Amino acid sequence: MTNLKFSIIIPTYNRARLLNECINSINNQKIKHFEIIIIDNGSTDDTQKAVMNYKSKNKIRYYHQCNKGAASARNLGLEKAKGQIICFTDDDCIVDKNWLINIKKTFDKTNSDAVGGSIINKTNSYIANSQYLLNFSSWMPTVKKGYVKDIPTCNIAYKKRSIKGMKFIEQKKGVGYTDTLFNMEMIKNNKRIYFNPKIKVIHNTWKYSQLDIKKFFEIQKRAALGFINGGYQAHEKIGEILMKHRWLNFFCPRLINVLKRGVLHKSLIKMIIYFPFIFIGEFYRNIIIIFPKR
Repeated sequence: MTNLKFSIIIPTYNRARLLNECINSINNQKIKHFEIIIIDNGSTDDTQKAVMNYKSKNKIRYYHQCNKGAASARNLGLEKAKGQIICFTDDDCIVDKNWLINIKKTFDKTNSDAVGGSIINKTNSYIANSQYLLNFSSWMPTVKKGYVKDIPTCNIAYKKRSIKGMKFIEQKKGVGYTDTLFNMEMIKNNKRIYFNPKIKVIHNTWKYSQLDIKKFFEIQKRAALGFINGGYQAHEKIGEILMKHRWLNFFCPRLINVLKRGVLHKSLIKMIIYFPFIFIGEFYRNIIIIFPKR
């Protein structure tokens, strides 16, 4: 993999400032043989102007489409990518300075079909920490490395040949689990995904306190609708039971795993502090699963 070229795909929508910081973090990588593919998902702010400021200095390709959702943007990125390794991150993320190096090393050592890593929250925001522990506790930097079934598209890289012909399912707007369903398809095709906590990204949107209560509940609603629209399969037999007997979700069974991960990864005190809001978010998610039309 000495002369390996990376294609880094970033879907974006009305986050010019955050996107600018994301691009800067990629340009600070020690590995330089990469292309950045920006898929503008119908932005109405200064996103295009911000990207054009880089075009004379960096290997950036910019594409604009109407707002079809992140899955559609990622699919367009896959069509345009020229690299042997397809990396995904989000416009609100800052990648670690050794991000590409650690991706390359992990591919070399494991010969996996996809590799990804940890997602970090560096704020003291109560809402951000609650959302982080509830939705990202599986990918904290204290999680041990090893083979997994899922890693979010804010921090994952695929061998292009391993995902040939695959596409992200383009759900309705406001529906999550599209990355999980993509990874599930890989697993069904006997592909392997490896988690290495040294492959790090910081969720930068929390830095600017953009996550308010309304956004917190929107995220939980998106997760609930994604669960209903096929995401339950990622949880195997338990997911099938919770989908078939939706009333069981009243008991918030997923919180057991969230709390368990908090203990295993030395975040028990944080879990206790943020548990009231974590519980509210999970309960709201489960109410939508039980009564999706409300």
